[in-house]
Amino acid sequence: MPSSLSFINDLSLERQLDYWQRISALEEGRNQVLRMAARGRPLNDILDTLCRNAQLHNPELRCSVLRLDNENHTLHPVAAVSLPDDYCQALDGVEIGLGVGSCGTAAFTKKRVIVEDINTHPFWVQYKSLALAAGVQSCWSEPISGQGGEIFGTFAVYYAYPKSPNEEDLKFIELSANLAAVVFENERNKKELVDANEKLNQTLDERTKALETANHELSLLIEQQADSHLSHLSSEKSATANILFSGFAHEISTPVGKALTAASVLQEKVAKLQDAAESGTLSKQNFIRLLDDISQLSQLNYHGLEGAGELLEKFKKVRSESSTEESTFFSIKQLLSKIKSALAGLLKDYELDIDAEDFEVECNRESLWQVLYQLIENSVLHGFKDREHGRIHISAMKVGKELVINYQDDGKGLDKDEAIKLFDPFFTTSEKNTHMGLGMTTVANVLSSVLQGRIVQKPAPVGIRFEIRIPTKLY
Repeated sequence: MPSSLSFINDLSLERQLDYWQRISALEEGRNQVLRMAARGRPLNDILDTLCRNAQLHNPELRCSVLRLDNENHTLHPVAAVSLPDDYCQALDGVEIGLGVGSCGTAAFTKKRVIVEDINTHPFWVQYKSLALAAGVQSCWSEPISGQGGEIFGTFAVYYAYPKSPNEEDLKFIELSANLAAVVFENERNKKELVDANEKLNQTLDERTKALETANHELSLLIEQQADSHLSHLSSEKSATANILFSGFAHEISTPVGKALTAASVLQEKVAKLQDAAESGTLSKQNFIRLLDDISQLSQLNYHGLEGAGELLEKFKKVRSESSTEESTFFSIKQLLSKIKSALAGLLKDYELDIDAEDFEVECNRESLWQVLYQLIENSVLHGFKDREHGRIHISAMKVGKELVINYQDDGKGLDKDEAIKLFDPFFTTSEKNTHMGLGMTTVANVLSSVLQGRIVQKPAPVGIRFEIRIPTKLY
């Protein structure tokens, strides 16, 4: 509740009475939750009670508790009140990350996230339609944090209309999340106690024998995996090289073939011109006709070689390991702002939202620019194709010793087959093959070879989402 209760003096006696009755009911509700936890009631029942009692704070609120799977970094509904079942089911398995709604962002950043209006906030770009269908337009999410800093999940409060929290609201969601943390820690401690008792029931001989067997099997497995990994790595490199070079050979054969054909016919025309000139049978009309043919064939030859040259330039970009650019210090927030300004012509009426903390990194600035430019270009050319509106959201933050960038758009996205081939050389969704299909291959190569980072496509309800992680010095 608020740190100062002086505002109560301004209320009428009836409203003061209502206020203290509500406070008393909330306190009794918390005690009920603690009693249930102490008696070993199921986790879902306890957290359902917590959510139901939360409505004593404000009957209009709806709330939910999502549990975090720390191994897979996904959220799963545990309890909810006044929220549709299909909405809760849609959140089951959502992978946390920057800009992934209120709860996904809160669990990832370990900080409270207040979204006052889902209709306009960039965190809800890919989830807005889902929320509006569920009848909610604002969402405040508090991470449920244990004593050691472990995140158990999130406690979220929704309203059917855009709403900003006051001091009392913030204290309420904080206390509710703390109470949920007590419940989660009690559940974990209970499980650890049961596991410890089971282990104590084993004899020393049984454990020693199991350990010896496990060590032997582990040694064999390590040897097998080492051999398998080397073999797989060699095969994978060979397969990638074959795909890359066979694809390049296929792509370049068309312009080179045109140039060779034009050059061959051009030789015939020049020979005819020479013969006619030497024999004295070259008329003005025949000369003009042959000259016109030679000019057209020269243009075809030039365009064919020009196309081959463009393909070679694009192909060279994929070999990004030869880059001689050096790492520099720069502000990630300023870089993203400059990219937004520089690409205004490409973006046109499409929206680009930037959400980044102001900190400096040390890495290859131009290579990072190239990666983000390629992603934005792909969204505009492919994700927003034949669409008047589209929205891109890029967020960046420090996580340990890594720069983490979340990139997402609300475009048409990819089907399962397309997603599997996304980083393959020469793969493109362009129906007319107007694009070579080396953009995402270049992105992956630049990240791995120049920036020593990685890019992973994440599940998204609409559009496409990538998480980029780059090890770097952070300031």
